[in-house]
Amino acid sequence: MESLTLIRPVVVKLRVTEEYKRAAAAEIQEAIRHLDAELAHLEFQEKRLAQEAEKADKNPAVLAARHRLGEEKNKKTEARQKLLEKLKEIGRVQPGTELAFARMEGPVQLKVGDDWAGILGVEVIVQDGVVVEIRQRGSAGGGG
Repeated sequence: MESLTLIRPVVVKLRVTEEYKRAAAAEIQEAIRHLDAELAHLEFQEKRLAQEAEKADKNPAVLAARHRLGEEKNKKTEARQKLLEKLKEIGRVQPGTELAFARMEGPVQLKVGDDWAGILGVEVIVQDGVVVEIRQRGSAGGGG
């Protein structure tokens, strides 16, 4: 057998630009606004349940509902904090920096004598939604 088709990993990286930073920041800010609205709704429900709990003399079902609301509120608050951290990170990233975005797979024709590092070392660089570079380590990589 002289050749073989393999499936190899392909690393996709995003090259940061000012446009990417603006778009990513806007997307995160929108997610934060959405979480803020959800948190406000949860707080409203929490207050309503607190009033019901007082009227129902510590009804176990009402207390359980309040507990679930508290847990949900904590999860959303934690998610909001993570988004704020991500927003700060995006602000610190310098244009031109390449960030790992995804791992994919693609076929490659392997032939006797091919450089193994070249077969496995493939990266696709995307800038503002456009593939701007395909990198392959090694010198005698297979086609694909």
